[in-house]
Amino acid sequence: MSRPEDLPDPERPDPQRPDPELPELAVPDSWRAADDTLSDGGEAADPTVPPGSAPWLAGQRSVHGLLRALYSADATAREARVQSLLERIDAERAAATAPADRRAGRVQFLVAAVLLLAVGLFAVLPERLPTAAAAVQRAVAQLARDVDQRYRLEMQGEGPAGSDRLRHEFELVTRPGMRLRVAGKLALGTFTLGEFELGCDGTEFWIRGANGLLRRSAPVARRGELAPGIADFLDVGYLDVHALVRQLPEDFEVAVVGSEAGPAGERLLHLQAERQRSGRQPLLRKADLWCDEATGMVVRIEIEAAHPGGARQTLRFVHLGEAEQAVDYRRPW
Repeated sequence: MSRPEDLPDPERPDPQRPDPELPELAVPDSWRAADDTLSDGGEAADPTVPPGSAPWLAGQRSVHGLLRALYSADATAREARVQSLLERIDAERAAATAPADRRAGRVQFLVAAVLLLAVGLFAVLPERLPTAAAAVQRAVAQLARDVDQRYRLEMQGEGPAGSDRLRHEFELVTRPGMRLRVAGKLALGTFTLGEFELGCDGTEFWIRGANGLLRRSAPVARRGELAPGIADFLDVGYLDVHALVRQLPEDFEVAVVGSEAGPAGERLLHLQAERQRSGRQPLLRKADLWCDEATGMVVRIEIEAAHPGGARQTLRFVHLGEAEQAVDYRRPW
């Protein structure tokens, strides 16, 4: 039995079977003469339609009309076809190059973004460590406020050849303008000299003992005449913290030597002043300052000084905050 696919397809040409010849339709010559569709010239065809030729002439004219419309050299149609082809070529070229253009655009955008980010960070981020001049200026600005600042003052001193060792710890309250008050106990070796208090209101220096036996005052310039031993070790010029910090850049070469964590986790900027340039007495050998990086406030100061005759002392200031009540720096009597 033959399969369906083995059966011949009547509509598919068979190479083994030639196409049948169509029989030529016998048309009278009079009908062909009346077919004006074949006349391409300007000569008019015979308008007489032979009897019975109308259906044949209509079919002829329809076929020839379709062929002429299909194959005629129509300039407008040809231009339209060319324009359509060009538009397709442009569209395909744009589609092929669009990903590369987008990649190039993305690269340019990323480069611009990176440059903008770099410039922005450079503009807003500070240096890793500020300059010493900038740090000192911030500290001076904080200390210049008309506010009473409290410090714990630790002092160690010794006379020439290491004799007459003096040690003390007391509280210092100070305000700009050489206004200060110091209170505590003073010890000489193993001997305690007792409580005392000294101060300055900016023009007058005074000192008094707790027992009332010592009570003296004098202009600041003559303060050494009141109690030579105490005045030498407690130099009022160094106790004025604002004046001390403000004067450092003029008397020393100040440098930022590092940054460290404070007791409360704050960042402290460490400044060091060495190589004294002035001939100030007593001779300040070295000064170290620790400033809060966030506020600029001086929170700790350590200074080493040498006095005429060979006496030496070390002072350490630890900031305790601002005084809760206004302080009177005038002589108390």
